[in-house]
Amino acid sequence: MRVFLLHSNEPTLHLLLERLRIPHGTQLTAQQEKQQPCIIHWGCYHAEKASRLLVQPIKCQLRANNPRKAAVVLKLHGIRWESARQQTAEQELVDAEVQQEGRLQPPQYTYEYIVPVFHLQALTLFQRKQGIFYGAPHPMQTQQPPDDFTEVTEETPSYHAIRAKREAVKAIYALGLDFGVVRIGVGKGGELFITELETAPTLTARLAELFSDALHRFAEEQEAEDYTPRPAVMLGADPEFVLRNPQGKIIFASRFMEKDGPVGCDAIVLPSFRKIYPLAELRPEPSRDIGQLLKNIHRTMQNASRKISDESLEWLAGGMPVKGFPLGGHIHFSGVPLSSEFLRVLDNYLALPLVLLEDTTTGLRKPRYGFLGDFRRQRHGGFEYRVLPSWLVSPRLARGVLSLAKLIADHYRQLRSRPLDEPLVQEAYYLGDKQRIRPLLPGLWNDLVRLPAYRTHERYLTPLKTMMLHMECWKEQEDIRVRWKIGPFARKEVSSINS
Repeated sequence: MRVFLLHSNEPTLHLLLERLRIPHGTQLTAQQEKQQPCIIHWGCYHAEKASRLLVQPIKCQLRANNPRKAAVVLKLHGIRWESARQQTAEQELVDAEVQQEGRLQPPQYTYEYIVPVFHLQALTLFQRKQGIFYGAPHPMQTQQPPDDFTEVTEETPSYHAIRAKREAVKAIYALGLDFGVVRIGVGKGGELFITELETAPTLTARLAELFSDALHRFAEEQEAEDYTPRPAVMLGADPEFVLRNPQGKIIFASRFMEKDGPVGCDAIVLPSFRKIYPLAELRPEPSRDIGQLLKNIHRTMQNASRKISDESLEWLAGGMPVKGFPLGGHIHFSGVPLSSEFLRVLDNYLALPLVLLEDTTTGLRKPRYGFLGDFRRQRHGGFEYRVLPSWLVSPRLARGVLSLAKLIADHYRQLRSRPLDEPLVQEAYYLGDKQRIRPLLPGLWNDLVRLPAYRTHERYLTPLKTMMLHMECWKEQEDIRVRWKIGPFARKEVSSINS
């Protein structure tokens, strides 16, 4: 797949174009359009072209460039937006007397960062940390960052720098974008604010260097993906559950198990940034076969049962069966490249329909947890998709979710529907509004049925579809050991987990 950068000769873009080795221009030739290249939109002053793969859609750029609309979308994802343009407009409406009375104070930050982002990656980070400062001219509007912004090059950046990078990537993705430059302020209490976001960045020499390198890497990845046979996708998982005693109190998993191993405990970070380890986490052996992966999960549950000596404790899964204890059903992917496109397919075809099965308490984990596009790269080269709640509620649910994830991973390029591009559908996802999501299911499922491998997974997917059509809620307050036949609920004559 050829890559083409479509632009409108935006100011400072010459700094990028003089470095660029991929085709670029203000329009495509008829021959180029026929080839349907991957089109990268730089700026939004040209008509959007039909393509097999679009990077930086025009509609999303226009929305992100509107502070009011951008603020609405970012708030859904749990991101604070404090636009410098909004601040200026508001301050102009307030006279000096009101400011002297202390009813309006300029924004105060202990740190400020400028983060260029491309394709789910923070390219670098510029930092200013000269104590609390008050609103300043936008450094990205000048040819070079101001003297008090320095590029962070150390191998181990600070805690706030790491958070700023993650928040910048999250904001770009949440707005439907693929790249941009994000300015972030850190409040006195450690909270992060997006203060500015550019979809067609004003370039400096350094930013042009960073974006040209990123564009070349992206083009090489696209070429490799087109011409290199892809191995079968391998799936892994690390679903979580909590332990509750007969009195309704949570018993920490760390009481029974270590942090590491096939069965371990996982952390929750308190508002004070202190870690506690109340969650139990299963880490089964990955597999390319869903049936085998389910057996591996069942085996780790049996292992967990031997470690958790108190059989009176209930095992609870789902999203947040107990207030304050959010659970995840992370799925690991190997053999498929991490990309915005793949994440958006997972969001639209897996996370969105799964809302139809949520219990009343599931959505309480959002948006701090379960926000769309949440991922984490893994040392083995793959990544984990962290959006879903813990689907350990039952074997039937687990089989359906993992089969759907495998089907999507094998054929994501053929899945083109994006209902989550609309803010109203995003709102329905975060609010758990099943009545707004239910009419979207038939269209999404029809796309899945057309895939070559659908028949391979049909026996697991049909029950999941039926549950979704009937909006059949899982029960977060039920002990998952009953359906999985674990511990005191095991039956000697049962050799499978087909219940």
